[in-house]
Amino acid sequence: MLVLIILTSLLNLLLGVIVVVKGPKRFINILFGVLAATTSFWGFNNFMIGVSQNPVFWLKGAYSWGGLVISSGLVWVLYLCNSKNIKWKALGIYILAAFFFIASYTDGLIIGKVEKVYLGRFDGTTGPLFALYSLFFFLVALVSALRLFWGVRESEGIKRSQLLIVAIGAYSYLFVSVMVSFILPLFGYLKLMSLDSPSSLFLVGSIAYAITRYRFMDIRAIILRSFTFSIIIFIITGFFSIITSVITYVFAELTDLQSNIVSGVILSFLVTVFYQPLHTIIERATNAFLYKKSYDPDVLISKINQIASSTLDFNHLLKSICVTLVEAFHSEKIGVVLLDKKEKLYVAYESGFAQGVTVKLTRGSEKIMLEQFRRTPETLVVEEMKTQYENGENVSKVVSPKLLTALHQEDVAVIVPLRLKDKLIGVVAIGTKKSGELYGTRDLRVLKLVSGQIAVSIENARLYDEQKRFAIVLKDEVEKATRELRAANLELKRLDASKSEFISIASHQLRTPLTIIKGFISMINEQAFGKVPPLIGKQLAKVYEANERLIGLVEDLLNISRIESGRQSYTWQSTDLFKLASEVVENIKSQAEQKGLRLILEKPEGRFPKPVADGDKLHEVMMNFVDNAIKYTATGEIHVQMATTPPGMITFVVRDSGMGLSRDTILNLFKKFSRGKGSALVHTEGTGLGLYVAKKIIDVHEGKIWAESRGEGKGSTFAFSVPIAGPKNRPQPVVRKVTIKTPEQLAREAKR
Repeated sequence: MLVLIILTSLLNLLLGVIVVVKGPKRFINILFGVLAATTSFWGFNNFMIGVSQNPVFWLKGAYSWGGLVISSGLVWVLYLCNSKNIKWKALGIYILAAFFFIASYTDGLIIGKVEKVYLGRFDGTTGPLFALYSLFFFLVALVSALRLFWGVRESEGIKRSQLLIVAIGAYSYLFVSVMVSFILPLFGYLKLMSLDSPSSLFLVGSIAYAITRYRFMDIRAIILRSFTFSIIIFIITGFFSIITSVITYVFAELTDLQSNIVSGVILSFLVTVFYQPLHTIIERATNAFLYKKSYDPDVLISKINQIASSTLDFNHLLKSICVTLVEAFHSEKIGVVLLDKKEKLYVAYESGFAQGVTVKLTRGSEKIMLEQFRRTPETLVVEEMKTQYENGENVSKVVSPKLLTALHQEDVAVIVPLRLKDKLIGVVAIGTKKSGELYGTRDLRVLKLVSGQIAVSIENARLYDEQKRFAIVLKDEVEKATRELRAANLELKRLDASKSEFISIASHQLRTPLTIIKGFISMINEQAFGKVPPLIGKQLAKVYEANERLIGLVEDLLNISRIESGRQSYTWQSTDLFKLASEVVENIKSQAEQKGLRLILEKPEGRFPKPVADGDKLHEVMMNFVDNAIKYTATGEIHVQMATTPPGMITFVVRDSGMGLSRDTILNLFKKFSRGKGSALVHTEGTGLGLYVAKKIIDVHEGKIWAESRGEGKGSTFAFSVPIAGPKNRPQPVVRKVTIKTPEQLAREAKR
């Protein structure tokens, strides 16, 4: 029994040290360390009762440390179950425990007169505080049991499984301890009191099971490593001992020296020579097969963020992220499964799985995955969920037990959801660790942190990939459309050339008869063929005006044809624009006077420069401006001005007080066949070609033409500017080769 008691004490102390070393900054680990230490000291006091020459002292220690054990257990349970105001409650509990701790060592308060001490009990009397101590012990044990019971009921998931396992061990511990220490002694049965201390093995065993099975306090791996390391050390120590014994026996027989001296020398030599190499080998072995080198969460998160922000290549991104995760968690399997635009799963990346496994697992699993992560939004730990399902826990959270089993069989440990703005776009499935260690709270927290960044980077890479594919398709479409546009443009040019040729031919053919008509009407009006009756003369005047308009239209068409085909000829010479303006005003002044308008030519001050220009063409533009001003002005004045602004330019301006122009009208005014709003009501015979021709002429002069108006009914201003030095690029007319055919050639062509 003594061996069992001391072994229990050592196991409690070892477990407490491991838990504290693993999580020195976690308060729950520190509290458990306190519980384990007090339990260990309590067991040690019980052990010393059986071996010491002064058992009374150790008996008092057993009662003292027993009160601390039950108090530390309550504080740990309260914190484990997330009780409120834990610090104040813990302070009160430890004050009472300290009181009974001191009272236990004080003679006569809890333990009275001791006649004989046995292992776990004594013969004698109790002190006045023994009943209060017993009541304190019972109440603390009861509160611990009740709080643990409610903690199991209130919790869920992995937390509930952890608490349930701990509760089973704690209840077993309390039951056996109370039964053998208090209940049975009331009936005079004292033989089992020595089992009081070893009963803590129930709690130790349940906590060890919760650690290895349910990641309790995140210390499974360190326990495995420590256990394995201890076994290896034990084997090596035994091996050294055997070798030492054999060598000592042989050496002592040969030299007659004492065996203990020889053993000491040989063992010292072996330890000195082989300690460091064996230490390195053992450490490498445990690292290779159990634990591997741990990762730094901050470094891992930083590396994932760097990868996610530095590449848009989809395949390279997935490979880099997966390799980084595998290296950090020491797993052999990883896969990325994504949802496409049609909500269908496809394997985007896989490594370590047998051929076809990932496709088999994902085929037709879209609805299962979406529903599973609707029920369990966090990272899914496969083994944990499978165990809970098999134990009848959280059954409603498992959408497909068959798929869950298949994932477990393929060594998939965790499935991390990838969400983008609360929308699930896929998952990352990571296999079990090579060490067999479960994914701890730290691992799951890191995966949760990086999952968002991974989801964003994957979506950006997919969009970039789609953009590249779209760019290729768009390039092909643009090239196709460009070829079609080029063909259409060539056809349009051909048609436009045909149109211009037709207009040119038609205009030439029309101009000759119109000129003849004009000449004969003039001769008739001049009574060259006899006296013309007044009625007929009046009608002839209308015919003459109509013929004039038709001649003007034909001339405009000829100008447009020549301009657009590049056959318009220009004569570049120094030109007196003010003289041209004076001629225009003088020739058209009578029309203004007939409408009651004042046509004013403002003479510029000083000497006026003569630009290099085609005077005849600019004369047409001036005539068009002044003629339009007269046509669209009902009353008022028309001012014709000349200016040498802007620098290096000469500007011709015509201002009237006529019907004005709207903004939209000004924008379209110099286009072909475009007329101002309402102009057809004032002047029905306009064609909208005059200003178009004027703009083409000014463009050839490399000048500027424009119109201004404050609005409809507020008059308008028409102006153009031409450079004094003339245009830099002066177009030359296209010279057509005319082939003169002989009568014989014409006759042969006629026969064909």
